[in-house]
Amino acid sequence: MFDLWLKTKKLKLYALITAVATILLTIAVGFTMLIMIVSTQGEDCWNDDTVISDVGKGFSGDWHDLNSKTAQNMRHAADRFQKELHMSGDNIAAALAIGIRESGFNPEAYNPSGQVKGIWQWGAGSVNGNRYKDTPDTVEGQVQLAINELRSSHKETMILLATANNIESSLVAWDTKFEGVHENDPQRKVGETTKTAQEIKKLFALDFEGSIDVFTRNDGGVAEAANDANSSQLAQAACDIGLSTSTSGLPVQGPYSITGGYPNYDGLTGNQHYGVDFQTTHHDEGRDEANVYAVHDGIVVAKSYDSVGGNSLVIKGTDDVFTYYGHAPSQEAIVVNIGDKVKAGQHISRQGHTGAATGTHVHFAVQTKNQNGWAPMTVGLKSPGDYLKLPKKAGDHVVVPSGPFNASDSKDDK
Repeated sequence: MFDLWLKTKKLKLYALITAVATILLTIAVGFTMLIMIVSTQGEDCWNDDTVISDVGKGFSGDWHDLNSKTAQNMRHAADRFQKELHMSGDNIAAALAIGIRESGFNPEAYNPSGQVKGIWQWGAGSVNGNRYKDTPDTVEGQVQLAINELRSSHKETMILLATANNIESSLVAWDTKFEGVHENDPQRKVGETTKTAQEIKKLFALDFEGSIDVFTRNDGGVAEAANDANSSQLAQAACDIGLSTSTSGLPVQGPYSITGGYPNYDGLTGNQHYGVDFQTTHHDEGRDEANVYAVHDGIVVAKSYDSVGGNSLVIKGTDDVFTYYGHAPSQEAIVVNIGDKVKAGQHISRQGHTGAATGTHVHFAVQTKNQNGWAPMTVGLKSPGDYLKLPKKAGDHVVVPSGPFNASDSKDDK
């Protein structure tokens, strides 16, 4: 009996000790969790959409603190963008501000719902494609990825950055061409991101001009890709089938007339007309005789529509001269895209009468300063009669009606 009683007492004692230990352990765990919660209240937390809790802070400290890891990472990106791509201070400030907006400049940021990751939130899965591939989750690796893309598949970004003249236009260039969002998309957070870019420009002393060259690669000798990822299949097909590259230096081929002169429509009188209108003898929009050709080697820097020029494109030549080709019947009739490299004599468009046109023709103009400066009296406009190989009898100030001429005529022909 005594042994049974003793055994029962021991069991009760063990049960009591176990209960007390469990209570003490629960209290300890709860207290530890409370400490952890309190200690992390000031840290940046990432949700599934990679939105940081404080826009002013980065992944590894506040970027406003130049000694923080975030600021050092941003400086690394800025230095490489300047030295390797020759971007302007405004260009760089915009790129860094978008990196802050997208990820807090966190190379490890990941959004599982969109399957995007990294500083500039590249697609890394099936949802948004896989641009990221096997890029290291480091600032160095991701800046290299950005540079590689800006030189190839996203070269259109560089073209727009080259012509951007402030932070706002630089933000538009990076957002629309590199990030792939519409200019009016609320995701851009324009006001907030612009303010961030302005602060970055001041803090990192990014007050310098750029010298982006869209014709050459600034990568220590790596050959420029003949077929950039954003080149149109139509433009490549035009090269492949051997369209004429022995140009006469004119935007048309075969017999043509000049129906609008420079600097006025009638040459020296009439309405201002800072270009020359070419119309081939057979200019029905469905005929090959209505084709329009590049007058020089270069790269397409604009393709757009407006109420005056209609459907148009602009080429920046390797001679640093901009040429304008207006009034194409449709955007589809312009068989090249922004970023495409073209050769002199290559088929690029077709004569039409969109915009402020009274008949089917191509309006051709020349600019030496500004790819957007086509309005009358704009600085940089040049006489197409001086630039093109127009026949001498057309005159320095082209008088209309002139012609018919033939594209094989030269300046020496009387």
